[in-house]
Amino acid sequence: MTLIFQSVCISCTPYKTISAYFRYINHTHFYLTPMQKRLIFILCVIILSQCPIFAKKHHKSTHKKHRVTRKVTRKVQRAPQPTVTLNDIKAMENVWGIDLSHHQSDINWEKLGEQKPNFMFIKASEGITHLDTKYSENYSEARKRGILVGSYHFFSYKSSGKDQANNFLSVAQHKDSDLLPVLDAEFARQMPAQAEVTNELKDFINTIYEKLGHYPIVYCNHRFYKLYLEEHISNKCKLWIVNYQAKPSCDWAFWQTTDRFKLDGIRGFVDLNMFNGPIAGLGSMLYRSITSKQEL
Repeated sequence: MTLIFQSVCISCTPYKTISAYFRYINHTHFYLTPMQKRLIFILCVIILSQCPIFAKKHHKSTHKKHRVTRKVTRKVQRAPQPTVTLNDIKAMENVWGIDLSHHQSDINWEKLGEQKPNFMFIKASEGITHLDTKYSENYSEARKRGILVGSYHFFSYKSSGKDQANNFLSVAQHKDSDLLPVLDAEFARQMPAQAEVTNELKDFINTIYEKLGHYPIVYCNHRFYKLYLEEHISNKCKLWIVNYQAKPSCDWAFWQTTDRFKLDGIRGFVDLNMFNGPIAGLGSMLYRSITSKQEL
């Protein structure tokens, strides 16, 4: 133990290399066996690694590596969706449309109308009290230009589905040749229990059906549909699926392909939607009187 202690003390003396230290050891009166030399060498390495200078260098190097990794990760996560233009749509020859709300603010309808979207869905309401401030203007301007129009309600989980349906019906227009009404159902930060969500959505859908004779189109993503609605609205409600990565795998009528669509007359971006069929197929999506009713 005395020998080890002396060796440790010597390791803190101004010998610049471990080899210099061993030269010192070999010229002293101590006789060291090879095993003792190895033990002393290991102890010296351990002690030196705990010195502030070595520890600081190691920490700085590690921190720098982590910092670079975080930068690369953020860059990948923030990669934006590509911007889509009208020329891109014309090249695909799809039946296309957009959805509007107060978020698009003031619209230059002359410029927008010249680009001839095939259809538009316009936000009318949200929850049990909110009415979209641009609904009346957007609805009338779109119809004035011969564009097929549908109205949608943004669903809230803070009130009943029936009350929300009545709020929607009190403000939304449903004229002949309009597109079917739409229920916009999306994930929220805090979701109620699965059964409660499904029941409230069913109440909304059934209330619309009772009053209008039509099941609404349901806007959601594929995961939401599988979790809350698939077992209850299959073959009743048409689907408007949002998926910015790939074509939906379910049976969809409308597909929201991107939220970065650029059109003249609208500041910023707007959502782009495709119809699953030819222009004549939109006739099956129009509002008309139906007498037979069947609740979910």
